[in-house]
Amino acid sequence: MDGLQPRTTGPDAPRLLFAYGTLAPGGPDAADLGGWTADAVRGRMFDLGPYPALVDPSEPSAGWVEGFVRPVDARELLERLDPYEGVGEGLYRRVASETRAGRLAWVYVYARALPRGARGPLTRWCGPRGALGPGSAWETLDDGQIDGDAAR
Repeated sequence: MDGLQPRTTGPDAPRLLFAYGTLAPGGPDAADLGGWTADAVRGRMFDLGPYPALVDPSEPSAGWVEGFVRPVDARELLERLDPYEGVGEGLYRRVASETRAGRLAWVYVYARALPRGARGPLTRWCGPRGALGPGSAWETLDDGQIDGDAAR
C-alpha cells in the first residue's frame, strides 16, 4: 500500500495522519491530548536541520521510521496540513502508507533531492515537534491562530 495516492475523500481514503517530525506531538501529554498513537512507517528519514525528510516510503528494504498516528479529515489536510508542508510548492507530497500496525495513513514524503548536509538515515527525529498544538487536531500551526474544531 505504500506510495499510493488515493483520493482525499471517499471510502478508500485514509482517515489517519502519520506524523514523524514537526507535526508529531511534543511529548507524552500532547500525544494523549491530541489522540495520537505511536506507530511507524517504512522509509528512510533524514534530519535537514529545522525539519526532517522522509523518503523511499514504498521501498520494502527500508527500515521503520517512528512516529504517531491520529484521525484527520479532508478539510484539515487540504486547508492546513498540505499548505504547512509545502505540497503546492513541491517541498513534500502526501501519500498513503501502511503503518507497522496495519493502519492506512497519510504521510508527508520529501519531494526534492536531499541536500548535501542531510544527516541519516534515522529511525526517529529529535528536533522540534508540536506544530499542531496539544488540543484538537486543528488547534494551531505556527501561525498563532486557532482554527478548526478548537475555534468552535
